[in-house]
Amino acid sequence: MFAETEEKSFDIKLFEKTTHNPSFASLTNHFRTTNGLKDYCIPVNSYFPPAHIMDELFRRLPYALKYYPSSNESIADNIALFSGVTNPNWIVAGNGSTEIISWLNSIFIKESIFVPVPSFGRWVEEPMGLGVDVKTMPHSDDMLQKITAESYVAEVLASKARNAVICNPNNPTGTLFSREEILWILERLTHLDNIIIDESFIDFSAENPPSVKNDVANFNNVWVLKSLGKNLGLHGVRMGYAISCEANIQRMKKHLPYWNVNGITEMLLSLIKTEQKAYDESRLKNINDAIYLSECVEQIREFTVFPTHSNFIFVKLSDEFDGEELRNRMLQDHACLIRNCGNKLGASKQYFRIAARPVEDIHYLVAALKDVLAGMKVE
Repeated sequence: MFAETEEKSFDIKLFEKTTHNPSFASLTNHFRTTNGLKDYCIPVNSYFPPAHIMDELFRRLPYALKYYPSSNESIADNIALFSGVTNPNWIVAGNGSTEIISWLNSIFIKESIFVPVPSFGRWVEEPMGLGVDVKTMPHSDDMLQKITAESYVAEVLASKARNAVICNPNNPTGTLFSREEILWILERLTHLDNIIIDESFIDFSAENPPSVKNDVANFNNVWVLKSLGKNLGLHGVRMGYAISCEANIQRMKKHLPYWNVNGITEMLLSLIKTEQKAYDESRLKNINDAIYLSECVEQIREFTVFPTHSNFIFVKLSDEFDGEELRNRMLQDHACLIRNCGNKLGASKQYFRIAARPVEDIHYLVAALKDVLAGMKVE
């Protein structure tokens, strides 16, 4: 059942050149030699967009490439229609959510920021690079990676940080606050300069996601960050947006390039704005895949699997094995790319984030993990 790949067909040294995993393109010589590579690294929607949307996108592609896109305001209208945000004036669109993160870090975040770790790297590495004091609190094995709302607020207040981040669900741990818990936190931190709720993966947290997207405009210091690319299954297109009160949105727009979102992204948004039913069906399939993936990996005694509320799982490898060696062998022996968290503050090389995939791909992954672990035992 395993992919036939030549030994050393993937360049392991690429892992040393990035704080994230190497891209699919870099591992496959820009898609020329895929070698059966299976991506369990990026948590992306496996069931969207529908085929008719892709067909229409390809039909219109020459126009999207040839002509300028519309303004940010026009693109925000389509985002609001698709995402259920009450007022498009609360939205600013970005070239992926990471562009919005960079603008927040560069314009709004000053002095210090509080981040539970491990977290998405751009909330830690970029502020550090900009000279911002990064205050942290750890997710822990003892608490099954869960942080309570009360402990979060207490730690923020004790740190005296001027800004704070909550990834909900957290990336990479998959832990989740309820909507009520988030609002409780926001009410107690109104003195901060900025609080960012990163909801990049919240659509895969539950049938009814606990988003605060339509609550944040009631606060003058709160932002909600959203990813669209991964949610829509096309993360290479780069789509993301932020939601906040109109004053914050207007302040950010003063710094944005006029055409910061490309024509392909605009075209896709115009095509999917009435596809909520298909999108909701795809969300639920991803959620079920994550549950099944968790159940399957739990059967491998070498792993501790933590509770998750996203389209990925967070696991810890037994200390008798080397996490980086497992990652490398999975890639070289079975063409499986998994996310080792050794370069994340607050984690170690024994932790992995594994993205949910359809059942057949889960079976392949689990068989590969068992095979590699058996080989490492023998040695």
